[in-house]
Amino acid sequence: MLKVESDSIKSQGAPVQQAGINENKEEQTPTTPVPAGSSEDEHQNTDDRSVGNWVSRYPKEAKWSIRLDATYVAAVLVLTFSLTFLTWRGDTFQFLAGECITCSEADFRKFSYWILGGLLGGTLYGLKWLYNVVARGYWNIDRRLWRLFSPWLSAGLALAVGALADSGVFGLTTKATAGSAFFSLGFVAGYFADSALRKMKEIADTVFGSPEKHEAHPSITPRK
Repeated sequence: MLKVESDSIKSQGAPVQQAGINENKEEQTPTTPVPAGSSEDEHQNTDDRSVGNWVSRYPKEAKWSIRLDATYVAAVLVLTFSLTFLTWRGDTFQFLAGECITCSEADFRKFSYWILGGLLGGTLYGLKWLYNVVARGYWNIDRRLWRLFSPWLSAGLALAVGALADSGVFGLTTKATAGSAFFSLGFVAGYFADSALRKMKEIADTVFGSPEKHEAHPSITPRK
């Protein structure tokens, strides 16, 4: 499920201590309290680190994996900006359409902006949660699949949401023709993918009917 990482962070307890993590705990100094309501109140430390404790809590192997995750997310971010610029210039359409005389550049840009907006939204969401889980000590290798596929799932979802909105299925009518409007819709759908999925589920239940739970027949007993 998209963006499950944020829910996992809330549901988990303290991070499991690993070898080499917080080995200098006895050298840490107590955190200096910041008066509530002061100008520094909103900048308080939120990763449970004491003042002056700058040593990484992760072993060497984990650091390399974290750098790999960060490099991947940064590469997707650069790719998104580059494709957006090329689409705005018209180079992407010319390269993909070639000699096609029936292809519509306006439709191509509309669909492309939905995808690219969703890709940017999903990438920024993943980037935000990457540095959050690293700083708070919740990073682990099992969430790598989420970080790998979340931006692309957001892009696909944004395309579907854009097509549904454009067809009027959402009950919304828009006369927007600017690329910024399409890109903005894609970004919102990609960044808030969970909300978009819930809305699409409501539509599916309305069109196809909500699934019914079938109760087991009283004469049938489960096999022991």
